[in-house]
Amino acid sequence: MKNVLIPLAILVFIGRVASPVDAADVAVIMGANVNAYKEALRGFKETLPRRIVAEYDMEGDFDRGQKIMSEIQAKIKPDLIFAVGTWALQVAASRTTSLPVVYAMVLNPPSVAGAGAKNITGASMNVPVELTMQLFKQLGPKIRRVGIIFNAAKTGYLVSQAEPVAREQGLQLIVKQIRSPKEAFQALRFLQGKIDALWILPDETILAREVVQYMLLFSFRKKVPLLGLSERQARMGAVISVSFGSSNDIGRQAGELAVKILGGKMPGKIPYTTARRVKLTVNLKAAQKLGMEIPRSILEKADQIIQ
Repeated sequence: MKNVLIPLAILVFIGRVASPVDAADVAVIMGANVNAYKEALRGFKETLPRRIVAEYDMEGDFDRGQKIMSEIQAKIKPDLIFAVGTWALQVAASRTTSLPVVYAMVLNPPSVAGAGAKNITGASMNVPVELTMQLFKQLGPKIRRVGIIFNAAKTGYLVSQAEPVAREQGLQLIVKQIRSPKEAFQALRFLQGKIDALWILPDETILAREVVQYMLLFSFRKKVPLLGLSERQARMGAVISVSFGSSNDIGRQAGELAVKILGGKMPGKIPYTTARRVKLTVNLKAAQKLGMEIPRSILEKADQIIQ
């Protein structure tokens, strides 16, 4: 009987030993106390429920973030940092090159953390370029040349990703680089007559209010459909907009990446993710002004249709 009980006891003990993931400590640093970030943190916790040992809020203050990172490194000494938002990622990336960092709710992460950071990966807010190119393709055979204005330092990597995908869809990207919002107006004049559609990138250089308004005016005057990146831009006159659909799910994606890292995988070997849940908005009124019809294949996927 003893010979049976001893192996059983050993098995029970082994079963109770924590896995690397269960034994790991995670510190959270949030860029600000905003609902989208809190939702992302909630999704992260739902995926990695028990191991968060400290939570910090930068309150939008970079200097405060630096002090928080010092405390995390000196006192908490976690196995992983979860950075929520661009500011949090900037602070974490500037203060550590060895401690694993997983981020969420960040646009264009390569321009924030650098493309070669070996200890960083995460869940971006970017929409997959494959989806965007598919939408342009579905708009019809008249859409062949897609115009893009961009700052290479901000979204050059995104244009490089989109170019081969566009070719696969039979599309051509007509691009014009700029360095400041003021150059956007000249860039649009350069694109005039050379494009069939226009794509607003998540590039802060062209997201200045006056630039977006001018792109919308260009779209209306030249009868060129504009694809935006928010519901607000669709309501302003973009024919279509596509954006991330769930902060909670982006947090879940980040949690899934954290599980892989805490299980032994190197962050640098894990590509950052794009939004797997998106929100598609179609403005039929804007399409009518341009004299175009939105295909049923797009309307059936739309989360919101503006009549």
